[in-house]
Amino acid sequence: MRIGIVVGEKSGDELGAGLIQELKKTYPQIKFEGILGPKLIKLGGEEWASSEELSMMGIFEPLKALPRLLLLRRDIIKRWVDSPPDVFIGVDAPEFNIDLEIQLKKIGIKTLHYVSPSIWAWRKNRIKKIKKAVDKILCILPFEESIYREHNISAKYVGHPLAESMPHQIKKIDMRKKFNISANNLIAVLPGSRKNEVLRLGSFFVKTAKLFTKNQDDIFFIAPMASGDLSIEFKKIIDKECMNEHFLVIEGNSHECMIASDVVLASSGTSVLEAALLSRPAVAAYKVSSLSYFFLNILVKTKYFTLPNILLDDQIIPEYIQNNLDEHKLYKAIFNILNNQEYSDYITPKYTRIREMLSRNANRLAAAEVLKLYGK
Repeated sequence: MRIGIVVGEKSGDELGAGLIQELKKTYPQIKFEGILGPKLIKLGGEEWASSEELSMMGIFEPLKALPRLLLLRRDIIKRWVDSPPDVFIGVDAPEFNIDLEIQLKKIGIKTLHYVSPSIWAWRKNRIKKIKKAVDKILCILPFEESIYREHNISAKYVGHPLAESMPHQIKKIDMRKKFNISANNLIAVLPGSRKNEVLRLGSFFVKTAKLFTKNQDDIFFIAPMASGDLSIEFKKIIDKECMNEHFLVIEGNSHECMIASDVVLASSGTSVLEAALLSRPAVAAYKVSSLSYFFLNILVKTKYFTLPNILLDDQIIPEYIQNNLDEHKLYKAIFNILNNQEYSDYITPKYTRIREMLSRNANRLAAAEVLKLYGK
C-alpha cells in the first residue's frame, strides 16, 4: 500500500502520524511520501518538502509565498501523475490541499481530506470546491458531518485523537520535579508553532509575565517551543525584556509543561484544546496582520475563535484578539484564574464534556476510511 500525504504544520503532522501508525497495523510495510513533518519522517516517510513550507496564518500572509507554493504543488502533481499513490491524504492545510486534491482526483487518485475547513465559520461556498476535491472528508468536530451530508459529500466524524491520547493520571507535582521547578505558581507560555505567531504574540506574553514578576513573588514561567529555531526567536524576546531568570524555555514537552502549570497562556489553536483536555485553565490570544484581521472580522461568523468555546458555545476560556489584546488584559485574566478554586470547579465538568464529545477513537476510524478507499 502506498500513500501520498501532505500535512500543513505541527498539528497536521501529529494527526497524520497517528493515522499512519494505525494503518501500519494492517499494512506494516506501508509506504508514504509527500510533504511531511518530523513525526511522519520518523515513521519512515519519504519527505519531498517540509510541512513548515505550509505553516502560515491569516488571509494575505500566504499570498507572499504563492509563487513558491504553486511551484511546489505543480511539482508534487507531476510526481504523482507519473507514479500515482493508492490513496492521497490531505491533512488540514486546505488552501494548499483542496486544489491539489482536485487535480489528483481528476487523474483517478482516491482523495481523502482529514480535518474539515472551517466552512461553518467563514467562506461557506468553499463546500462546492470541496465536493470536487474529495472522495471522503474526515471531520474532527461533531457538528461538521451533517453539513457535508446536506451537500451530498461523503463525510465521517472521527473525533480528535488528542481526546484519547492526553495523559490523565500524571500529577502536577511530579512534572514540576521533572523540570526542577520549585515555585508555587507556574504559568505555561505557548506563543505558537509558527515563527510569525511567536513574533506577533511573544512580546505580549513576555510582558504579561513581567507584570506578574513586578506584582507577586514565587512565580515562574515555562515555555515549550515547537522547534529549536522558535526557541531562539522566543529567547530573544525574553532577553529584550530582561526576563531570563524567570523563564525556562525548552524544545517539545508541551503536554508535560501544561500538566506542570497552574494556568496556560497560549496562541489560539491546538494548544488551547490540549489545555482543555488536560483540565488546565487557559487564556487564549490571537493576532494577525491588520489587513487580514479587517477581512476576517467581516467574514467570520462565529462568536468565539477557540475550539473549546466553539464546541460548548460558551466562553469558558478568555479570548483576546487583535486590538483587544494587550499584556494588561492578559495579566488580569490570568490573575483572576490563578488559584481560583471556584473557577476551577466551574470549568472541570466543561472540560470533561469536551473530552466526551471528541473521544471516538479517531485514528482507528480514520484508518478504516482510508482502507475503504483503498478497497482492500
